[in-house]
Amino acid sequence: MTRLPARLQVTALLLLASPLLMWLGFAGFSYAQTIQLPPLPSWFPPVWKQSLAAPEPSNTQPGRTPTTIPQFSESSDPSGRVATYQPGGATTTAGNAFFTPLGTNGRTCFTCHQPQSGWGMTPQSARAIFFATQGKDPLFAPVDGANCPDAAAAATSLAQKAAASSQLLLKGNIRVFLPVPAQPEYQVRILRDPYGCENSAKYGLPSGMLSMYRRVLNSTNLTRNAQFGSFATVISPQGAIMWDAREPSLQSQFVDATLGHAQAGTPPSGSQVDQGVNFEVGLFTAQNFSNQAGSLSASGATGGPVNLARIGVANVPVPAIPLAFNTYQPWTLPTNSAAQASIKRGEDIFNTRTFTIAGVAGFNDGLVGPGNPAQNSTCSTCHNLINVGSDVVPGGRHLGIGDNSSADKSGNQTTATVLRPTSDQPLFSFLCPVGSMPFFSNPVTVNGTTFDEFQTTDPGMGLITGKCADLGKFKVPRLNGLAARAPYFHNGNAASLRQLVEFYNARFSIGLSSQDEQDLVNFINAL
Repeated sequence: MTRLPARLQVTALLLLASPLLMWLGFAGFSYAQTIQLPPLPSWFPPVWKQSLAAPEPSNTQPGRTPTTIPQFSESSDPSGRVATYQPGGATTTAGNAFFTPLGTNGRTCFTCHQPQSGWGMTPQSARAIFFATQGKDPLFAPVDGANCPDAAAAATSLAQKAAASSQLLLKGNIRVFLPVPAQPEYQVRILRDPYGCENSAKYGLPSGMLSMYRRVLNSTNLTRNAQFGSFATVISPQGAIMWDAREPSLQSQFVDATLGHAQAGTPPSGSQVDQGVNFEVGLFTAQNFSNQAGSLSASGATGGPVNLARIGVANVPVPAIPLAFNTYQPWTLPTNSAAQASIKRGEDIFNTRTFTIAGVAGFNDGLVGPGNPAQNSTCSTCHNLINVGSDVVPGGRHLGIGDNSSADKSGNQTTATVLRPTSDQPLFSFLCPVGSMPFFSNPVTVNGTTFDEFQTTDPGMGLITGKCADLGKFKVPRLNGLAARAPYFHNGNAASLRQLVEFYNARFSIGLSSQDEQDLVNFINAL
C-alpha cells in the first residue's frame, strides 16, 4: 500500500539515522517550538518504527460513530445496564479529536474505546464489528489488531482473518509490542511462540521487540469532580495509567496512541491532545441497573455514573484506608430485596473482610516495610480510591497472573497457579541474578552460571524498567463498569468475575464461602 509522503520521510529517517539522530528525529520535532506536547518516552521510538512498518488494512471501513455522545446514555450488559454521564453536557463527535482519524489506518480513539464495553473493548463487541465489516474495520488493523502483522497480511479468507485476530476476538486483547530495554538486568528467551511473532526477524526478539496481549483499558473515570462542570481543573490520583505504567500522563498516552495504534506519521497538535484528553476526563461510567436488584440508586443507594460524578476530591483516601466503597450502605434487610441485600453484603466483605497480603512485590517490599506481611488487609487496601476502586499509589503489584508460578521455590507465588500461563499466549523466560526478584526463587544453571528463572506470558513493568524486581508487576485497575467488560485481568485469563474472586480467595487464603464469593460478584457487578 502506498504510504503518505510524511510517513516515507519518517521511515527513511529511522532507517538511515544514527541512534542519536534517530532519537532526535522522534523527540525533537519542530512542533515543540509552537505547541506544548509531552516528550516521547524512551521506549517509544522503536514502537513507532515498527508501527509505521506494519501493513495497513487493504480496505478500511470505519465502524459507526454516533453524531453525538449524549450527556447520559445506557447500554445493556450481561448483568443489567451500564451507563455513562458527562457533567459538562453532550459531545458532538464531528471534529472532536477523540473521534477523528489522526493516523493513516482509519482508527480513532473510539475504535477501541466503546461505551457499551465500559469505554473499553470486549470480545463480544470485537466479534460484532468483525462480522459486520467482514474483518475490514480499522479495529483489526494488522499493526496490533492482529496477533502478528504478517499473519494478518497473509490472510485472505474471513476464517483466516478471524484466526489472525483471535486474541482480540476471543479475549478482547490488543497486541502490545515493546522493545527490550538497553542493558537490562535479565536475559530473555522465548519458550513458546504461538503466532510466530516472537521469533520474527521483523517483529520479534531478533529485532529487539517482544509482543504481549493485553486488555484494552477503559478511557473513563479518569478524574474526580468537586462539583459539576470544570471537570478538567482537578485530577485526583489514579496510580499507573497503563497496565505497565509506561505512560507518564494522559497527554503522553494520547500522543503515543496516535503515532502507534493509528500509525500516524506526525504527532497530533497540542489542541487535538487537549481535546481528546478533555473528553476522556469528562466521562463517568458505572453500572446503573441490575437485572436482579433493579435501579442501583434506589432506596438511598448511590450507584450509577451521575452519583459517581458528584463525589468530591475531598473524599480521596490515603492508601490502605478501609471502607473505600459506601455506595450500598443504605441497603439492609428486611426493607430491601434479597438481591439488594447480597450486594450490600458483598460491599461489606470488600471493605471489612480481613486477610494477610504477603509475598507481593510492589507492596510487601516497599509500602509496608521490606518483606513484612500486611495483616488485617482488605480488598480496599489496594482498591482504595473511594467508589472507583483504583489504587492511588503509583506503581504496580506482582500477583502471579499468567506466570509459571508453580516453579517458584520460595512458596510465595504458588497460590497464584489458578491463573497460570495459557497456550494461546507466548511464554517468556527471564534469567535474573539470584535473589534479584522479591519473593521469588527458581535457581537454574545455564552455561555454568546460576540464575533465577522467571517464566511468564507478560513481564509487565519489568519490560519498561529492565529490572528483575519489576517483572510481573501490573497496575491496579478501576472497578466501575466491570460487568460490561469481561474477561478480566491484564491478559483476559479470568473469563468471569467468579473466576476473579476465586483467584483472590486462593491467592491470599481469604477463606470465602461460596455465598461470600457470590455476594462479592454481585457487588462488583453493581459498580
